[in-house]
Amino acid sequence: MKTKTIKTICLSLLLTLSCLTVKAQGLEIKAKNGNVSAMYELAGQYYRGIGRLQDYKQAFIWYKQAADKGNLESCYLTGSMYEEGKGTTQNLTYAYNYYIKAAERGHEKAQMKVARMFDEGKGTSKSQSRAYLWYRLCAERNEVYAQRRLGDYYFYGGLVNEDWGEAKYWYDKAVKQGDTLSMGNLAYILYSGTSVAPDYERAALLSKVAIEVENPLAQYVYAELLDNGTIEHPTPQLTALQFYRLAANNGVEQAQEVLALKKYKATGDFLDLLSLENLYRGESYLILAKQYESGEGVKKNIKQANKYYEKAAELNNEEAINYLNAKKSKKKRR
Repeated sequence: MKTKTIKTICLSLLLTLSCLTVKAQGLEIKAKNGNVSAMYELAGQYYRGIGRLQDYKQAFIWYKQAADKGNLESCYLTGSMYEEGKGTTQNLTYAYNYYIKAAERGHEKAQMKVARMFDEGKGTSKSQSRAYLWYRLCAERNEVYAQRRLGDYYFYGGLVNEDWGEAKYWYDKAVKQGDTLSMGNLAYILYSGTSVAPDYERAALLSKVAIEVENPLAQYVYAELLDNGTIEHPTPQLTALQFYRLAANNGVEQAQEVLALKKYKATGDFLDLLSLENLYRGESYLILAKQYESGEGVKKNIKQANKYYEKAAELNNEEAINYLNAKKSKKKRR
């Protein structure tokens, strides 16, 4: 009885394998005869190793043939295989060519690929304006990376006018999807209160989450909140100064400026301030203005001093504003 059952099972398996073989052969014949759907299906079988041995080279051949005959998904997958060098020699230019074909016909994953390739200048000429347009399309359908990059465009300015209200809008969307890089920038916007109302409580919450993945801008915001007494760190050993140093070491210029200011106040040494490429505080510009005006530690330069006074005033430094107003009044009296 058992022997009969085993024979029946074996016969059934043989019949199934025979049917699969016939089906596989039939699919290949269809593909070779130019059936695009068969090409795509055959490529998928080779790619996944389902129904035949996995073979990326064969998968690439059939995906490319289907793509060249207009199969949308095959365009994307051919681009992907060119990008990864899977089943073929890596070629980012060819990858871009296939991605853009798919993207222009509405393939969502291809649209994100095209956006990033324009953004990074991979496989095509770098173009922030074209990257922005593709990112916008992707962001509006809730692609988190595209939302963050749109936030970046408005946060830093350049291609579009700096607009922190608009940056907040896109960062908010990315944060809702758990994007920690957006959390750092959004925390900075909420802390600084530029263009949007300050929200120290939310800035603290966001920066606290983001510092756990060593987000540099979040480290700076957290340091500011600690330094100003807005929050207390649960581990007293970690001070504001330590978070400023972490942020500074990670390239945050604002943190480097704070450390330079602290050094000046402790020692009178302003050279670290002078060495910084960008300054963000009126207090820093005021210090440099006075140094150039007096000629202490640097060659006296009234023109440069006035330039720094104006920069400090633009950042609402009261002492610089009063200095420039007094200077204007003096000129009028003459």
